Amino acid sequence: MNTTRMDRGKHNAKQPQFQAAMAKMRRDVEKALSISYIITANECGDWGHYYHCHHDGTRLHFDWKLSKQHRCPVCGAVWTGEPFDAAWQSHVHGQIGHGIYSLGIMYGIDPQVRYAEKAKSFLLAYADHYGGYKPHGDIPYNGPGKLFAQTLDESHWILDLAVGYSLLRVVMDPEEDERIREGLFRPCANFLIANKEQQIHNHSTLITSAICSLGVLLQDDVLLRSGLDGEYGLIDQINRGVLGDGLWYEGNFNYHFYAFESILTYCFLAEGTQWDLRNHPTLVKMFDFPLAFILPDGSFPMMNDASSQGSINSYARFYEIALDWQDKPEYRALLKTAYGMTEAASAQVIDFEPGLRDSVYAILYGKDLTESSSFFDFVSMCRQSSSAPNSGLTKLVRNDGLHAIVKHSKFGGEHDHMDRLGISLAYGSIPLMIDPGTVAYGVPAHYAWFKHTYSHNTVCIDGKDQPPQDARIICFKETLWGVWVETAVDWKEDSYTMKDKIILPSEMCPWDEEAYRGAEIRRINLLTEQYLLDIVRVTVPSERELELTGHFSGEMLHNDLHNWLPTDEHLSILSQDLFKDKQYLVMQSPQSFRYKMRKGELKHWCWCSRQVDLYTARTPDNPPHHQRQSVIQKVRTEGTALFVQAFMYKQETDVSRAALIEEAGALKVFVDQSIQHTAPGQTDANLCIKLKLNGKTDTYLLRWKQSGAILDKVGEGIPG
Repeated sequence: MNTTRMDRGKHNAKQPQFQAAMAKMRRDVEKALSISYIITANECGDWGHYYHCHHDGTRLHFDWKLSKQHRCPVCGAVWTGEPFDAAWQSHVHGQIGHGIYSLGIMYGIDPQVRYAEKAKSFLLAYADHYGGYKPHGDIPYNGPGKLFAQTLDESHWILDLAVGYSLLRVVMDPEEDERIREGLFRPCANFLIANKEQQIHNHSTLITSAICSLGVLLQDDVLLRSGLDGEYGLIDQINRGVLGDGLWYEGNFNYHFYAFESILTYCFLAEGTQWDLRNHPTLVKMFDFPLAFILPDGSFPMMNDASSQGSINSYARFYEIALDWQDKPEYRALLKTAYGMTEAASAQVIDFEPGLRDSVYAILYGKDLTESSSFFDFVSMCRQSSSAPNSGLTKLVRNDGLHAIVKHSKFGGEHDHMDRLGISLAYGSIPLMIDPGTVAYGVPAHYAWFKHTYSHNTVCIDGKDQPPQDARIICFKETLWGVWVETAVDWKEDSYTMKDKIILPSEMCPWDEEAYRGAEIRRINLLTEQYLLDIVRVTVPSERELELTGHFSGEMLHNDLHNWLPTDEHLSILSQDLFKDKQYLVMQSPQSFRYKMRKGELKHWCWCSRQVDLYTARTPDNPPHHQRQSVIQKVRTEGTALFVQAFMYKQETDVSRAALIEEAGALKVFVDQSIQHTAPGQTDANLCIKLKLNGKTDTYLLRWKQSGAILDKVGEGIPG
């Protein structure tokens, strides 16, 4: 670590703008000083994801004094026995590790003996016992641990210890230093090397970052190179794991920053040495990519195995580092907005609550955010539509905060949800029809529901999961009448970017290749000032059951004309316990529905070129004790089926739109009759789509060529 880094920390610790960060650091240090847990020769932690309530997915309440009783703060259930007891123990060592990290940083800023002595006592206790801990752990898709149940957690923990040690080493006598280096760090490094994953993965990035960090601390070039170089080393993870636009390939922002943070910790320890990676061009891309996908409420899209929705507040700490490395106006604007330092910007970010500048990165890297006169329009960036072809994500957004996310990504491996061409729709922070992400991996609903195609707003064939495949973007256009994107995916070849670069054990492969063989899906999404138009084209070479699923974050307002009937129909291959209050209706194409949302209403029109059986049910939301209204359009056919949908949202207080939503409206689609007889290889077709609202009709002509669609608005506001 470069000594100038801690000089920055000492300087910042005295400045008024960093006192919230120092207050939090002091709280963390006092918490660490209060830990009385005795580290023994019998420590054996289990998976932290087990420490969640099976009823509602909530993390259990951790209590240092109650190692055998684990209470859910939501439903009050008390869980006992395994795996909860051993998961509790993993949280113990995670907190001790964070305590050592905090004590080391604080000692570097304010060298009090009590900080050093407490951290040193933990480090020496681990050094005395670590060699005797037995490898264990049977967590799916993970290597074993010694103190923990997986190699990943071992790496998290040792990185915290490495940072603390790097700042506390100056107070250790040679015997203590040797005990820690040879009794803890070197055995742990050797264990991590022996269990280094042979794939491109966030786990591998964390493990190799830890190995490299230990190599720097031990000044062992051979050890460091075993983590840094070669196939699946840290450099390889960065080069092949980050897509061309800058997104980590596992396809969500949680894992993007999760993998990135371990790299940044290594950069902290290696700063100023010959192994410094700060000039690696991909790291700048990793900072830059998320900026284009900040949503109007300051959050980031939920996708794949994201268990929480990150925001500029939760990720601002990374941009303290970014601004230190490169003084870009967009980094500065993000930080100032996140901390409420730009009142105009913060006020215009929908439902946004500024956060405190209270991270340790602010202390170590933070700059005076008021010193620059440069201006960057952060709000316009949030409300600007954008598309990333390599990373497979498109954001369609309009000025009032309504936005759609279209996922046309590459297959993301273990953490993927098999939902190519899935869409999400929200108004500011109000979910309308969104990707739910997932829950903690130890909660049954994770594998039972959230991991599957059927829980997303996309196409499912024969009720089965989509096999691995890369989707693609065909067209992204901004016009005077709206912004639209065309995306596609097909299963005509068994090939995807990460094939042979990741490990996919059979038990982690729930998809059905035969159901999708030869299938093609194309989707057009158009966002206008009034509605989202959604056009889906599915082509299959033989008779299949096609389902277009939609999951609404509200409740359907039933109309007597719909004549829904109870049904026992089996929906998908998933457990039918997930589907509550199942009902059936033969769709009279076109058809319309209304949904009562958390605020306001959503109007939904739908049409299909084939006869459709409609199903609706209440299915798990996130958290899973909440529910959504699922609507499934089911068609059994061969050849091509076309689906057209339109969605219009209005807030309860929006009087100008109230008349629009209360009026019945109408969706009419005229299709070239040859589409009904199109052979699988012939995909040209023409559509005329008329959407009547408030007595006026918008008309679109779609010429859907194999090479890409041509979409024109040929009539606007025509009385009808």
